[in-house]
This record gives sequence, structure tokens and C-alpha cells, in this order.
Amino acid sequence: MALVKCKQCGNEVATNAAACPKCGAPPPRRASIGKKVAIALAGLFGLCFFGTCISSLSNGGNRGSASATRTSARSTQPATPVDIRTLLGEYSGNEVRADANYKGRIIQTTGIVRDVKRDIVDSIYVTLGTGQQLEIPVVQCLFDEVHAKKAASLSSGARVTVRGRVDGLLMNVVVRECEFVGL
Repeated sequence: MALVKCKQCGNEVATNAAACPKCGAPPPRRASIGKKVAIALAGLFGLCFFGTCISSLSNGGNRGSASATRTSARSTQPATPVDIRTLLGEYSGNEVRADANYKGRIIQTTGIVRDVKRDIVDSIYVTLGTGQQLEIPVVQCLFDEVHAKKAASLSSGARVTVRGRVDGLLMNVVVRECEFVGL
């Protein structure tokens, strides 16, 4: 049994009491555990959505022939192969260390497709994981419009290899300037 202050008279009242013994006002109720969990989940969903929006806005919505030129120039740069479990594990364990190891570097990784979507500014992204349920974080790959047909050919659960430049952790491990390998 918890005690709370009466909103009208300031007297301490048990939360399970029907009314304040001093003034008769109903006691304030604490939020139930279910409500607290629902609020936390809604906040987490909001952060994920906000992170995706910010990530795409800072990507500049790259499209068209300028994107194709950048994509072909990136293809010539070597990529470091990284196991997706290692990448996600390092970002889950210590973001600062993982940034020192990966941020700004071009990597190539293979994972299981979770989502193929467009964000609020209509940019294409694909999320990859290890295949576990409720996996957080996952790798969020941002693609230029020139990769739309390849992205459209994917299905959730498919195994795919991508290469791109790691941008760090923003709810997910964000990888920009992505392209599909062998697709």
C-alpha cells in the first residue's frame, strides 16, 4: 500500500482508500503497470520512427542520375566484410567502441530481411537482422532510388548481402550509400 498526498488538502492518503479521511476527496491513483508498459512501448516506437525520419532527412533524399554517379564511384572502394552478429553485438555492447571500429567505414554484411519500406521522405530502406524475433538493434540500410527494383524484389525472411558506409547507432545501426551485392 502506497501513500500519496491528497490534491485538495495535502493529507497523506492510501492509494487503496476510497476517499481522503480528512476532506473526503478521492485519492489520486498511480498508473497501472500495464499503462506504464504501454507508454514505454509507445515512446520506443516514436523514437524508432523519429530516428528513421531524421536519418533519411540527413541522407538528403538522394535520387536520380547524381545518385547513380555516386553509386558507381562507391563500388570501386573496398568493403570490409563484417558478420552481422558481430556488428549488432558490438553496437549493443558498447556504442562508443563500435563507432571507433566501424563509423565512416564501408562494410559488407549478410543478413535476413525484416522490412523493405519507404520512410517519411520517400527514401528506400531495408532492415536486416540475424533472424531472431524482436531483435534490437538491426541494421538499417538506406538506398538511393536507382536500387528500387532490386529492393522491390525482396521479401521478408530473404537472405541478402549489402555494402555501405556505417553511420552509427540511431535506434538501429544505420548504413548509408548502400547497394546490393550479388542481387
